[in-house]
Amino acid sequence: MPGAQGEYTFLPLEKVIYGAGSVTRLYAEADRLGGLRALIITGRTLATQTPLIKKVEVVLGARHAGTYAGIRQHVPESGIGEATRLAREAQADLLVSVGGGSPIDAGKAVARALAGTDGAYPPHIAIPTTLSAAEYSHVAGFTDEATKSKTGFGDPRATPRAVILDPEMTLATPMWLWLASGIRALDHAVETLYCAGDHPINDVLALQAIQGLFEFLPRSKAEPDNVEVRLHCQLAAWMSYFGPSVGAHLGLSHNVGKRIGATYDVPHGVTSCILLTYVMRYKAENEADAARLAPMARVLGLAANHTSDREAALAAAEAVAGLVQQLELPFRLRDVKVPEEAFEAIARASVGDGPPMADVLGILRRAW
Repeated sequence: MPGAQGEYTFLPLEKVIYGAGSVTRLYAEADRLGGLRALIITGRTLATQTPLIKKVEVVLGARHAGTYAGIRQHVPESGIGEATRLAREAQADLLVSVGGGSPIDAGKAVARALAGTDGAYPPHIAIPTTLSAAEYSHVAGFTDEATKSKTGFGDPRATPRAVILDPEMTLATPMWLWLASGIRALDHAVETLYCAGDHPINDVLALQAIQGLFEFLPRSKAEPDNVEVRLHCQLAAWMSYFGPSVGAHLGLSHNVGKRIGATYDVPHGVTSCILLTYVMRYKAENEADAARLAPMARVLGLAANHTSDREAALAAAEAVAGLVQQLELPFRLRDVKVPEEAFEAIARASVGDGPPMADVLGILRRAW
């Protein structure tokens, strides 16, 4: 990489614990972080329709100070407020989020609300049950309920201090959600590749994540109780978003998907299922972006070394389309009831009124 230069910022994630049964190490992590009164933050379904939250409460034992189970998809601000009030009442000094990206982002927002006078956030341990990879990020997204628009913040102090990847904790996740969040992880990896600047470490991990997701998501669908396959998916999701300071969360598929998700109540994994292929096709027409996407086709065995970057990038886009269809996930905006008349507003909210707005409109129309 002649002439390459850049910088890499590490977030304060201290430990990732992985493997079947690893949730039992939660008590020791709480002890390591000095947490004596832990508040669990989760959603209603996990709390009332699965044994998972009770399991976490038992592991915490005397350190369990309470459970807030009101977090909903896209994290409405009211839920953050309620969880913060409960945390203060319980005198919580540790947050444990359990679930997908919504409870994990809510944990970050509650941590910020509880910041001490010295600016320190209480420690946060994340136990994900999907493949969204929110647990590796310092960014939190939530929804303004009055405007139905997505907002959020980024602060390194909000990064979970520890993550526990226990594939047994994912067995109750609905298969469509598990697989769609896996496509979200694929979206992270792909948008890492074409992010601006040099990111040699992240590119290697992104390509490894892409290989892993293409191999193990279909296997997970075919073998839903195979925890080893699920763990491989979890590790691929981790590699897909290793070092979000690179900016994958700012990519075009992510950006447009956030506008659609909050307004039309579409899960972010599903917006990735719909948008990623069309964004990749669009990017393939730009020489620089095609060169960054071409290695994806080559590691998947879809293109030879002599294949042009454009052809390779297009082959990668078609492979994503094929994977989404193989997993039987939504592939069109009409499938999730996003109206055509909303396209201009979505495009404007995503990229403003400049020339890129026409390009986003084209992507939305092709995805319809």
